[in-house]
Parts: sequence; structure tokens; C-alpha cells
Amino acid sequence: MAVYEFRCKKCKRKFAVTCHIEERDAKAVCPKCGSHEVEQKYTADFSSPRPDKY
Repeated sequence: MAVYEFRCKKCKRKFAVTCHIEERDAKAVCPKCGSHEVEQKYTADFSSPRPDKY
């Protein structure tokens, strides 16, 4: 399982969801207002280091 971080577009609350990737979209619901209008936030732990050639 992985932790996915989101930000609600309606109320601006940041929240995290722990689930399998197949469940991510279904579980990405704001716990404060119940909105499905969220955007995933990408953290440094999620991304790869930049290659030396760039």
C-alpha cells in the first residue's frame, strides 16, 4: 500500500489516503466537505531523483 496526498479544490484542505493504486480514485474524497474535486499532490518521496545528464 502507498500513501497518496491530496488537496481539495473546494475547501482547500490537505489530506492523505493510504490504499492500493487501484483504489486511489475511489478513496480520494475530502474528509471535511465530502468533495470528489481533489488534486493529487506529489511529494519528493514520490518522485525520482533528477538524472545527472539533465
